Amino acid sequence: MGKESRKTSKTSLLTIEAIRDLEGASLTEIAEYTDIPISTLHTHLQTLQEMEYVIREDREYKLGMKLFHLGEQARWRDTRYQLVKEKAWDLANRVGEEVSFAIEENNRMVILFDETTAPSDEGFQVGRYFDLHSSACGKAALAEFSDERIHEFIEQCELPAYTDNTITNKDELLAEVETIREQGYAVNKQEELEGLRAVAVAINEPDGSVFGTLDIAGPPYRLPEDDVIAKRLQSAVVEIESALVSETSG
Repeated sequence: MGKESRKTSKTSLLTIEAIRDLEGASLTEIAEYTDIPISTLHTHLQTLQEMEYVIREDREYKLGMKLFHLGEQARWRDTRYQLVKEKAWDLANRVGEEVSFAIEENNRMVILFDETTAPSDEGFQVGRYFDLHSSACGKAALAEFSDERIHEFIEQCELPAYTDNTITNKDELLAEVETIREQGYAVNKQEELEGLRAVAVAINEPDGSVFGTLDIAGPPYRLPEDDVIAKRLQSAVVEIESALVSETSG
């Protein structure tokens, strides 16, 4: 792919992301948001409409449902995710709290399944991204990485503060990683969102690499002690990892 083709592809993708960020917008609003010339933007939007990635309603461009179908295909790209979803649902029913399964991609965690017994909250976190340094799922995955990869992550990535509790100091994060390795679970003490506490445990592939993470989250006042939550998660993770071994050997 030539330089011009890459630039064209990037412009189209930036246009889609702008529509997402703006939750629907006019041509002028998208141009102002992206600094893409209106004439260029108009051409890209026409193509995206033809390909059904965006639609136009009442002079506003919105994301098309074709993206939903692509997202669902990505979400189920590994058939083993189904067994994790089932275990997460069982655990959510047993503990009466929200249970999420996340995977790491491009130094961020993305929630694939968010199981809860409360119908009004069903799946509200699905598709949400979390940083590695500020979330229980992220820190659980980070602790499974090699020391070399952890240092590379810390050197290359910023550690933004989302709350007063977010770890933004590199040495503190390294110390946190060692604690997680020793105790076998990670804790998010309202580091990503005020009023949200979470405990997470990593799920490993048969070869030792990280398959994903399982976490239990909720308001601090409602959740039991960290080690109590961790034991429930670890029990489920043992079952999941055993099933992964069976899937691989089968």
